[in-house]
Amino acid sequence: KEFMTGNTLMILNAYQELLNRSYSLVDEKQIERIGNYLNATKKVIVCGKGSSGLAAREMEIRFMRIGVDVDSITDLMRMQAVFQNENSLVFGFSIGGQKEEVIFLLKEAKKRGAKTVLFTANNRDDYQEFCTEVLLIPSLRHLNHGNVISPQFPILIMIDIIYSYYVEQDKTKKKILH
Repeated sequence: KEFMTGNTLMILNAYQELLNRSYSLVDEKQIERIGNYLNATKKVIVCGKGSSGLAAREMEIRFMRIGVDVDSITDLMRMQAVFQNENSLVFGFSIGGQKEEVIFLLKEAKKRGAKTVLFTANNRDDYQEFCTEVLLIPSLRHLNHGNVISPQFPILIMIDIIYSYYVEQDKTKKKILH
């Protein structure tokens, strides 16, 4: 560490802080429930805008490799809402919890009987009206602007945790699919 510049140390410390905060936010019972939703659903939609959309794409690729029927969407979310039903599981990524298109899709999907999961750094009571689960992710000041640390990082940590749990369920079958 003595050879690193102040800027490098600052970034590494920020990553360490995000990892520590992620650890403190993980609710294993919630992760188990989400894994069960994944096992029980026929169709998974993952949505996000900007950097969150890139994380949605990553989730699609990872889960598709192990046999999940999953699509990521970064636009036309309003149009996708009408196709959701009780056989759907919709993940919405919004660090600030205010992306209008993401919230719209979650609300409409929930009305149509889908399970809905919001990944966000904000915990608001009104999310319970349209979210089956609110998965809290850590954030640092201005993280959603992507100035230094990618805003995807805390989302990807939680995706990895869910993925790990999901793969452990019927591990042999999922290993063959991968």
